[in-house]
This record gives sequence, C-alpha cells and structure tokens, in this order.
Amino acid sequence: MSIEKISNLESNYHLDVNKEFLGFREAEVTEIDESKPWRPPKTLKVVKADGTIVENVPANAAFFTFRDANGQEIVITGAVAEHIDRLHIKGLDAGSKFDYDSLLDLFTDVAKKLPEDLATKPGVSDFAIEMGKNMGKEGIASLQELLADGIISEQDLSIVENFREKVKELNKSSDLESKKAFVQSFKEQYPDCKVQFQIVRDVVIVPVVKSPKRPTTKLFMVFGPGEDNKKIAYTMAPGRHMPRHPNPNQHKNQDGELNEATFDESSQAWFDTVMLVE
Repeated sequence: MSIEKISNLESNYHLDVNKEFLGFREAEVTEIDESKPWRPPKTLKVVKADGTIVENVPANAAFFTFRDANGQEIVITGAVAEHIDRLHIKGLDAGSKFDYDSLLDLFTDVAKKLPEDLATKPGVSDFAIEMGKNMGKEGIASLQELLADGIISEQDLSIVENFREKVKELNKSSDLESKKAFVQSFKEQYPDCKVQFQIVRDVVIVPVVKSPKRPTTKLFMVFGPGEDNKKIAYTMAPGRHMPRHPNPNQHKNQDGELNEATFDESSQAWFDTVMLVE
C-alpha cells in the first residue's frame, strides 16, 4: 500500500493517504458480513482515479489515516470513505453536500480540528465541530426548537408525549407490521398533529415534522473501536450531534445481549429529536 504523509503544523494530527485509492471515482459495496447483527460491508468494488476497476477490496482497508504525535491512528476505512464521498462530496444526498471539492480537502481540514485526545479515548466518541463553511443542511431538530420557532404547538407536543413509551416498546420489538400499523393509526387519529411518525431504515420509528432542513456549518462525526482495536471513523454528516437510533441491533454486545441503558438513552433522545421532512 502506497502511503503519502500530509503534514500540517497547525494540526494535532498528520493525515496519511492511501495513494492507490486517492481520488477514486466511485466505490460499491459488493458483500456484507452476515455474521454480525449490524451487517457491515465486507468488500468493495472500487473504480480508481485512472478508471481501473479493483474488485474485492476489504471494506475496512485504510483509505485515510489521522495519526497523532505519538503514532496513534484513527482510520477512515474504504466503506466510510465511499459513504462520505457519495453522499456529501458528490452530494447525492439532497441538501447534504459539503463545501469541499474532495475527500482529501475535507480530511485535511478535519485533521486541524480533531480533539487532541481522540485517538486514545476509549469507546465511542461522537461530537460536532465547527467547519466555518457550508456543510449542507441538517435534517434534524429538537421539539423545543420547533416549538420556539412556532412550527409546532404545545398541543402537538402534548399529543405525541402520550406515545413516548409505546414507541419505545415498538422499537424494541422486531414486529415491523405492528410498527407500520402504529404509524398509520396515529396519522388517522391525529391528522392535524404537526408531529407524525415514520419508519426509517426499515426498522425504527422516529417522530417527523414537515419543515425544511436547516443550513449548518457544523460537521457531526462518530468514531469508535474497529476490529483490531484501532479507532475508526463510523460516520460524518451535516450538523449537530445525532443520537444513535433506538435500533436494538445497534445496542447489543457481541453475545447479542441488549444494553438496556443505551437503548433507553437513544429512545428518549430520538423522541426529543425529530427528523425534518419536506
């Protein structure tokens, strides 16, 4: 693997670049790992900058690496690089285009802003940083923000609050038909309520409000342990800290046991935080 080191005296981190895949035209997940509940990507097909197609690229291959002064690494895998490039550099996710021309430009800037202790901090780290330029529009807001802006009313809040525990229990279950039935029943019973419900990622019920997405200059990022205990980037997206979805599969340990505390935390957060739909 050919590595190029990019140094910056203003930064806590150096950026190492996998030159083989620098400027790749596109990448596609070709296999997922069915042995894990969250079904992560396993292999990629990558169209390199020169048009060459490479098959069976490990999805966890390092495409970019942030390295601190002590040599501790934070890896941007091929799977995550593909996701960010497709949605936020090329802008295929409507309203979520970053004001950067390439992944290299983005990560060079991110390296200047990462917390100094990030590479050695245990567990999952999720936070937003100010980038100082347009990072697209964020598709979430808090109920209290929407109330303060007059987009929803106290009556809307009162109605949905009655269903907080119901939504939590439905999200804990794997019964998709019951979830669909609830969403439809709520809509029929409260057609004028400005807060409605929607199933996202084919499994999770979240509240939604019909309102335009809001411009942001912040970048939300999640980092955590990878398979080799090296810290990796999980995702990057426009806007504020985004709670983890109350999807039980995202709150289970390696033995398949549900972490009730983190699931409850996500359930509460994703009731107080809603998706904006236009």
